[in-house]
Parts: sequence; C-alpha cells; structure tokens
Amino acid sequence: MPIASVDDDLARSQHGPAVIITATEAASPTATDDSTAADFPPLGRPVAFREAGGDWTEIGFEAADHWVQMGSDLRSRLVEDHLATLNVAEFKQATNGGSASIITNNWVYSGSPRVYRVAGELRDFVTVLGQLSRG
Repeated sequence: MPIASVDDDLARSQHGPAVIITATEAASPTATDDSTAADFPPLGRPVAFREAGGDWTEIGFEAADHWVQMGSDLRSRLVEDHLATLNVAEFKQATNGGSASIITNNWVYSGSPRVYRVAGELRDFVTVLGQLSRG
C-alpha cells in the first residue's frame, strides 16, 4: 500500500525506516514491506524519509531534483554505497548541468581530477534507501 504523505496512518504506524516517493508507479517502501525490496532504487521525486526509530525528514527541492536527474545507474550505485564517488560528468548529470565548481549542501568534492560524493540531506536519504534495500 503506497504512502502518500507523512500524515498517513500507515506512515505513522510503521516502525522501520521509510521513504515516500511521489511517482504513482513507485512503491513507498518501508522496512516491514519486503515486497518492495526488488523495486530499488525507486523512481520519482522523493518527498520525505525516516530513519529507523526517527522522525520524518522532508526532502528539499534541490536534493529531490538531484535524485530524479541522476538516472537509475547512479541511483543504484549510491543506494549500494552512499560514499560512492561520481566523476565530473556524472555530477553534471545529477545537477542538471551544474557547474563543477559550484558545490551545494548536497555535494562534496576532492582530488584532481575532481570526484564528488553526496553530502547532507541527499546522503542521509540514500543511506536510508540503502538500509531498506538490504532489508
């Protein structure tokens, strides 16, 4: 049963980590719903996530946009390892052509040539998705 918002009874009653995805074709996985594990990483624009035992955290527009723009290969890689690095081309894909010299709260970089990692809210989000995918 999909979760539409953090105010849904299902969202309030679930105990594990959870993620809300707005796309109607995407499941809204929870730690107690094993049927969605094969659907990772979910498509669509994420709205909120919750760590096990935690409160809901709404996802800001920038992190949500970057998640959608990444494409399934990058999303899968980050769900498997939230510390995975992206090269400049992958960073530009995730940020819709954003300048490689502009860093937001959702990205950090190092090295030469530059490699990027998700940070802040985006890293928290992919970390919860990783927890869910590993069940």
